[in-house]
Amino acid sequence: MIALEQTLLHNEKDLLLRVAEGDEIAFRVLYDHYRKKIYALGLLLTRSESQAQELVQDTFMKIWEKREQLREINYFNAWLRTIARNTAVNYLHARAMEKLGLARLPMRESGSCFTEDDVADREYALVLQAAIRQLPLQQQKVYILHKQQGLRHEAIAEQLGISVLTSKKYMKLALRSIRMFLEHRMDTAVSFALIICFN
Repeated sequence: MIALEQTLLHNEKDLLLRVAEGDEIAFRVLYDHYRKKIYALGLLLTRSESQAQELVQDTFMKIWEKREQLREINYFNAWLRTIARNTAVNYLHARAMEKLGLARLPMRESGSCFTEDDVADREYALVLQAAIRQLPLQQQKVYILHKQQGLRHEAIAEQLGISVLTSKKYMKLALRSIRMFLEHRMDTAVSFALIICFN
């Protein structure tokens, strides 16, 4: 098996063609050869071993689903980098969106341990808080009252002395601004991590 792996890796084009034809052994060789790069990317972005492994699985699942494209690929490393980048951005975006309604993560009882996912979640929450802080004051208030305190727009309008329509408008603008902030931060983080992990 080791001799086969070395032979396949020596001729990457042949390896890619075999994967394109659905050869699972060739795909395993490709996976074993490149997974450490994707794992390192995931670990750098999430600081969580479980989430990094999830990114590896998602990336290679996409490669397998797109395997027929491998026939035309001349620079696999660049193609893999693109797949990994898109997967990482989508993954981080989904994680960040999960946190949009959280004011802060619940505190643990003293003496209990934090898992690696807790650490990553706290980092997402910190980025979200930064996104909220950059909003105009009225948008901040509406966002906090609606998303974090669970008030309806009617109650927010009464509390802030604005119309229900204005409250909804501020909420829409706040969400758009937060998404843009998070996407920019994620794009920057992923681009930086790719440079480290793929060079």
